[in-house]
Amino acid sequence: MLEVMEVENTVLADGTMVGIRPIKPEDIAALVEFHEGLSFGTVYRRFFGIHPHLAMQEAEHFCAADTVDRFALVAVVDDAVVGVARMERVLPATTAEVAFVVADRFQHRGLGRVLALHLAAAASERGITELVADILPDNLPMLRLLPDAGFAVTVSLVGGIVRQACPIPIQSGTSLPAQ
Repeated sequence: MLEVMEVENTVLADGTMVGIRPIKPEDIAALVEFHEGLSFGTVYRRFFGIHPHLAMQEAEHFCAADTVDRFALVAVVDDAVVGVARMERVLPATTAEVAFVVADRFQHRGLGRVLALHLAAAASERGITELVADILPDNLPMLRLLPDAGFAVTVSLVGGIVRQACPIPIQSGTSLPAQ
């Protein structure tokens, strides 16, 4: 399990070295800067609407994951955040909703897949057995992310939003949460 201060270095297909680590409260300024650098389209697809700036309270909330029921990973290059993957446990307690956002200049380079695999492993270590992602119907890269990463997804349409659900294997030695 990636502990609070651990960084796992990963090399993308193009040779770029990216550090993957859990988000921490000290990332607030870097997260705000990351959001400011996202294109309108990337922000719209992540937040399902116009959201040009992260309020300080939002950034604090996003960086204050409890690492059990709310967990997030950041991808970092040269000390700058270039991607975020997050999960939040929902009901039933073995399910987590997930969301991903990757800086425009790092899209289509395999970083989303790396983040998805790391987040699934972290979720499994926390007793999560199913990931659920809500996706705008025109967000084709996100619609392909989980299937292309090797997950078997079921798809449903909920209020005009595509919902993908995929089982993940639970890590051996992991205890399921109390229900």
